[in-house]
Amino acid sequence: MNIVSVGYDSTNYYILDAQGGKLLVDCGWPGTLPKLTAEVKRKGMALKEIKYLLVTHFHPDHAGIAQDLKNLGVKLILLETQPAYIPQLTQLFKSKKRPYLEIKMHDNLLLRFEDSRAFLHKLGICGEILSTPGHSDDSISLILDEGLAFTGDLPPRFIISEDNHLALESWDKIYQHRITRIFPAHGS
Repeated sequence: MNIVSVGYDSTNYYILDAQGGKLLVDCGWPGTLPKLTAEVKRKGMALKEIKYLLVTHFHPDHAGIAQDLKNLGVKLILLETQPAYIPQLTQLFKSKKRPYLEIKMHDNLLLRFEDSRAFLHKLGICGEILSTPGHSDDSISLILDEGLAFTGDLPPRFIISEDNHLALESWDKIYQHRITRIFPAHGS
């Protein structure tokens, strides 16, 4: 699997170059579409090549330009636990002076976790999407069978306190797979 980092402004975003179309994992703050466009171009690609967007959780630095990308033809994949959190993101920006475009709910690809493997297979990706709360209740992780995990803002296992049961359980789920490399949203 060819994985290209297109992150900027202290957040990592990844493009998975799959046979069924490029999949972008997370996107940036509202108003940063030009930065993403420039980074994608710098890596030898164009935004129009991105077919799908997977958001690890609905915080501003991970989903702030989701509707901008949808307006360009990118299909937003929503896992069954995520739709309820989109209005919270919208509410956050009602009082801010950022150029946020509210995410429309009618044209997304709603996916159940149990169907994620079959969907990814259609793209040529061997893996699955897991619910991994611990940073936020809507957090998800993309797990590839080749041992790669895209974990969003799930705190690293070694810094989680023993009373953060959700995060610990999420890492237990992730490590049920043979993980050899973690792709976090922040840091290396």
